Amino acid sequence: MDFAETVKVLHFLGLSEYEARVYVSLVTEGASEARKLSVKCGVPRTKVYTTLKKLIERGLVFELPDEPRKFAPGSPAKAFETYLLHLESETHTRVASLTESRQAISLLEEAYKKKRSNVSPQREEVWIVRGRSEILEKIKEMMSRAQKRVTLVTMEGGFVLFYKTVGRLLDKIVDSGVKVWIGTSINSHNRHLARELNYVCKVRNISVHSPLLYLCIDDREFLLADIKPDGLNSEPEEDFGVISRNPYLCRLVSLLTPSRIAEVLPCKDGQAHMTSRARLPKPQAELGAKIHNF
Repeated sequence: MDFAETVKVLHFLGLSEYEARVYVSLVTEGASEARKLSVKCGVPRTKVYTTLKKLIERGLVFELPDEPRKFAPGSPAKAFETYLLHLESETHTRVASLTESRQAISLLEEAYKKKRSNVSPQREEVWIVRGRSEILEKIKEMMSRAQKRVTLVTMEGGFVLFYKTVGRLLDKIVDSGVKVWIGTSINSHNRHLARELNYVCKVRNISVHSPLLYLCIDDREFLLADIKPDGLNSEPEEDFGVISRNPYLCRLVSLLTPSRIAEVLPCKDGQAHMTSRARLPKPQAELGAKIHNF
């Protein structure tokens, strides 16, 4: 039995710190003199007799008719039985109240949502993400939630960075039936990667001149990030972005992406451009020097 943990439990049951220490010491060590008890349980000698007196009044301790005076513990089961029964009843009542409270809150939430849909304007949350490592982590989280469609619009370096981050995950979600459309500036630095990825998703060449990375998942959540090109005057920690799960905001932001995004996004009734379901190339192994480090 752990002394400190048992003292905490007895403190929860209503005993003071000193009372709990003295009682646990008597139970574990047996009858003892006040002086020795003080040393064993760490209660100051000047406080031991006062503490013992309170425990005797509670029926937890009794004094033995010995010389020198000794004190012995009463049965814990008998001493705490009444309190435990009361606690059990109180806990049952609280659990019932908690269940009723959850039901009431659920009904209130339903009513709130119904009324909120008629309120204009509405407030929505937008999260700020700072630093490249945090942005890349959020990209992986969002990609893992994709169920139907993923849209990516980014510049040349962002395209390579995206692949390095989610290469294996991209293969996995495509195999699960998720359609992926990528729009990026394709040139000699990333043409090989674009050609390889076009076997499993639709990759299109569009003009992206700003350090942009736009990722939209299932038309319901997006990440819009400013990815600084690596160089002497920039650090990855300067990158930042915003994330939202509002579908209306997602739709509006998509309008701000490059004008040729229509080549990346399919029509509602259109079919994705899919060729053979070849596995994605191994990161860096097959691409080698054909992909410049970003």
